[in-house]
Amino acid sequence: MRFKTIIALVISLMMMNLAMAQRTNITIQGTITSNGKGVGGVAVTDGVSVVTTGSNGKYTLQTTSDSKLVYYSLPSGYSSPVVDGVPVFYRKIEAGKPKQKVDFEIIKSSKNQDSHAFIAWADPQVLDPEDLDKLRTVVRDVKQTIDGLSEKYPVHGIGLGDIVFDKLNYFDDYKQIISVTGIPFYQALGNHDMDYNNRSDELSALSYKEKFGPPYYSFNVGKIHYVVLKDVYYYGDSYRYMGYIPETQLRWLEQDLALVEPGSTVIVSLHIPTISNQPENPASNSLSGTVMNRQALYKILEPFNTHILAGHSHTQWNTIISPKLHEHVHAAASGAWWQGDISTDGSPQGYTVYIAEGSKLSWYFKGVGLSADEQFRLYPPGADQKYPDCIIANVYNYDPEWKVEWYENGRYMGAMQQYRGRDPQAAEMYQPGKNKRHSWLSSSETGHLFRASTVKPGAKITVVVTDRFGKKYQKELTTEKQAVSEDGWTMIWRDEFSLEGMPDTTKWNYDTHGNDWGWGNNEKQWYTEADPKNVGINNGILRITARKEPTQGKDYSSARLTTKNKGDWKYGKFEIRAKMPTGRGTWPAIWMLPTVNTYGGWPKSGEIDIMEHVGYDPDTVHSTVHTGKFNHMIGTQVGKPIHIKTATTDFHVYTTEWDENEIRSYVDGELYFTFRNEGSGYEAWPFDQPFHLILNLAIGGGWGGRKGIDNDLFPHVFEIDYVRVYQKE
Repeated sequence: MRFKTIIALVISLMMMNLAMAQRTNITIQGTITSNGKGVGGVAVTDGVSVVTTGSNGKYTLQTTSDSKLVYYSLPSGYSSPVVDGVPVFYRKIEAGKPKQKVDFEIIKSSKNQDSHAFIAWADPQVLDPEDLDKLRTVVRDVKQTIDGLSEKYPVHGIGLGDIVFDKLNYFDDYKQIISVTGIPFYQALGNHDMDYNNRSDELSALSYKEKFGPPYYSFNVGKIHYVVLKDVYYYGDSYRYMGYIPETQLRWLEQDLALVEPGSTVIVSLHIPTISNQPENPASNSLSGTVMNRQALYKILEPFNTHILAGHSHTQWNTIISPKLHEHVHAAASGAWWQGDISTDGSPQGYTVYIAEGSKLSWYFKGVGLSADEQFRLYPPGADQKYPDCIIANVYNYDPEWKVEWYENGRYMGAMQQYRGRDPQAAEMYQPGKNKRHSWLSSSETGHLFRASTVKPGAKITVVVTDRFGKKYQKELTTEKQAVSEDGWTMIWRDEFSLEGMPDTTKWNYDTHGNDWGWGNNEKQWYTEADPKNVGINNGILRITARKEPTQGKDYSSARLTTKNKGDWKYGKFEIRAKMPTGRGTWPAIWMLPTVNTYGGWPKSGEIDIMEHVGYDPDTVHSTVHTGKFNHMIGTQVGKPIHIKTATTDFHVYTTEWDENEIRSYVDGELYFTFRNEGSGYEAWPFDQPFHLILNLAIGGGWGGRKGIDNDLFPHVFEIDYVRVYQKE
């Protein structure tokens, strides 16, 4: 055995000597210019050595054939050329050519960069074409945020890895999608972006380099120095990797930061967090979940005020490592791997917006489809079974500088108690083994949960969250316990629309993600977000108004409200008192969709239509279900109409009762449609998962527009008196 070991060692040394013998020295010379004029003081590197350009913009770099790229650290006040959303600040080194000339042209910025903004997201992690479509929806939200920021700030983006889910052929699709943002979008390499079929870490980033350039680099914007690192180390065995920064990269970082004035603000972006969300628990520092040699990194960063940005975990948390070192871990742009639009800790699918004013940094979390004011979720007593008498707050981007306080009937009760646990919504949505696409998907423990007990029945509870920058966010709930009705139903959720103005954003979302493609029904309206012309509450009535007005390329505007992730229920009684609009071409609906498409996209995961009405048939309403087995696409749709002569002139109560055996629909207490669970599986009965409510007024479309649109009767108003939800205990 000893002889074989010696032979193996000899062979290894021979191979190493052979590799060194084949290595050739290369001299690269070039000039960095802007508008034809040399730019001095620019760092240029091959990932091993760092040199700077002279006052005339010229540089000389000694490298070897082991290095594949030469690139620069973008100086402040300039930008790099951008191709498909990706800054191009690098060139390939030609193999076997001992002397090479590599010039770069950079672009003088038109805006002062001292004040600037950037978007950071993590883990888009696309696996198939359906994920790419969902990512486009996220990018539309990001683009809206960028458009608002760019009026005041230059903006760039940073992706924190896991661009794809091992499908490296989607790199080009990803680049085309992010190019819509119109900003330079820098990328970090994640563990799912690597060539795992290669034999070593050195060869694991070949595909990434081809599409995005070097896996570690730096650039400057305004007074801030940005560094992107590769902290995923592949050790040549299947999918195995660890959080680790090799010595070559650490030496490069020391050279790079030697050009930065001590005390400056430095932002380091990487994929795997350097430290776990339980730093006090040594067992939480796993090989693949944290950076094993993080202390070496911290030592290099000591002279600077540093923010480390990471992803990887699909959860959100902040760690104050030292007074000068803050780590931000970002919830996923994909939520829970596109299986739900909250991450496994309950944080919404989203991204973080950072604002730099000189060397000072501020930030806020932005959920996709949510207002920037949506910084926490509030749960009533009973939401967390471990603390049944407590209200629960999940404060997504909490750090120790935040305050979470509560009031009972206007009386200040103090700070809520922080605890580790599972977000109630995430725990319901991501039950282990329930997800059909990823059987391993489950909720995650988080430390940004807060609870408060001794809640009086019927008390009005107000929770006020104050972030580290002094901005306050407030939500309210009433802990009233409803009496059980004669038929055994207990009210668990309601909106009586008693407050004038806009809908309560703790209960309702504005759904706009299908505007570009007509929601699959060839609808003609554009749904707006929080526009008082299209939605509002007056005299106790919610009014959704459709108008004939050019909006985002459509001829009509309207609104679509959902309770998704704010009201999601498995079984219940859903009671809505409403009055229909009058006019050919209208298509109001009260309906439900699954919060997570557990069984696949529509119609496989189901749809429950409590009430649908089309304007050309004003005296009829319909209740319908859609499943993989029963839907109109294959001519098997199951539903039933009922004649309501005063549907457009009077309010009526539309009710659906749903349990594990059947779905029953009523108008004013009259049962007219029943759909039974035949027990044949999810293709016929996918209704064993949480669903959420939708209220919308569509114009035109495959059904509503079947007999055209009468343009003389606009605006149309869909009126809702109340929404009440009951369950049986």
